[in-house]
Amino acid sequence: MERFNGRRRIKQKNIIENRSRNMSRMDFEILVNFYRICKKKGITEREVSFLFGKHDKYFTEILNPFNKEDIKSEFLDILPSIASTGIQKIIPNQLLSKETIDIQGSYIFEKNIQSELIYYKFTVSFIDGTKKNYRWKIEINKGNRAQVNNDLLKILKKLISNGYFNKAKYALTVYLFLKEKLKLKLSPLSLQIALSKLINKKIDPDYALEKGVNNNRIVYGKVMTAKDIFSNFCENNNIWISKYEPLKHISSLFFIWYQDIDQNDKLLTWKNGKILYAHTINDLLQLLKDNDKSFNPPINLAQWLLNMKDLLTSEAIIYSPNRIMKGFVKQDIPDDILEDYVNLINVIGDLAYQEKKYVELLSLHDSPVLKMVWNYYNYHYLFKSKKNEELAFDRNEFKIALKQLVQKFEEYL
Repeated sequence: MERFNGRRRIKQKNIIENRSRNMSRMDFEILVNFYRICKKKGITEREVSFLFGKHDKYFTEILNPFNKEDIKSEFLDILPSIASTGIQKIIPNQLLSKETIDIQGSYIFEKNIQSELIYYKFTVSFIDGTKKNYRWKIEINKGNRAQVNNDLLKILKKLISNGYFNKAKYALTVYLFLKEKLKLKLSPLSLQIALSKLINKKIDPDYALEKGVNNNRIVYGKVMTAKDIFSNFCENNNIWISKYEPLKHISSLFFIWYQDIDQNDKLLTWKNGKILYAHTINDLLQLLKDNDKSFNPPINLAQWLLNMKDLLTSEAIIYSPNRIMKGFVKQDIPDDILEDYVNLINVIGDLAYQEKKYVELLSLHDSPVLKMVWNYYNYHYLFKSKKNEELAFDRNEFKIALKQLVQKFEEYL
């Protein structure tokens, strides 16, 4: 069938069929309740399919009351998370065991180059003799260019850099993390579009993701480089190599940052309290292997060194006080400078809280002006609770406090 829209000829395909089916009432009620809640909250069929970890039309196919496809039992646990509601509002608890229903109605399908329309008009007959009519309409628009949420894309890239995607994640896992942990307001569709952009390896190879399958559901994981593989190895052992660039322009230093058995963040030190370091990663590793009992190693250091084998080693992070101080001279402080500053304050704090001998370092670390900037990043920028609030502080006081802190920290090198 063809029709005209102005000068444009639009091909149209129509299908009308009468159908019937007998199915479990429990399966039907779960589907109806879940679909009603999703419609009320504006969650589309495509978005449900995405959060299920399936292709775009998966949930549309399940909604067909005349097909044999139902919501699979393994998905029941995630329905409340998708619909942001309690399980009791989805799964009824007052139905007769093995109760079935009869469904009779029509299926109407209309398709053109712009959209697809699916209508389900059907009547459900219950075992008590009562009947109920249903009308479902599903519209799938085509040809609309997807708009990428650049703020969301930036956050996903940050998560990729921090190793969040080193272990592949379900779309629902990522969606809930962004909503509940980072307090972001986003739709499943906006996340799907952003992830799709990152899957295109040619656009931004450094942040490339790839699709995989786990338990018959799509997962998203980072395309692992040799550096990523070593980073994963360090993550699994809770031991990392860090690089530090001192205030005075001498060669860089490499040291070990780790978590002990109580999940306390620490720097590996000699028994005299000085930070154990070397000028190259290879020298650092050799120093660790030649342990002469003059430092107390993490409990799993020997295993970390043994299992490293032929992995390409690299630092997990770079601390550069000079770069940070230059960045804070600018009127608008760049986001990456703020992040580097917070990382520096955190690692110095890890040493300061490590033992009582670092009490002077701890006193400088707790400077009010340094904490003010640290709080701004964590509460206003990272979690976007007050995204537009301006960072106001005494820059001269900040510069003095930061330099004093860094100089004291470098006394332990």
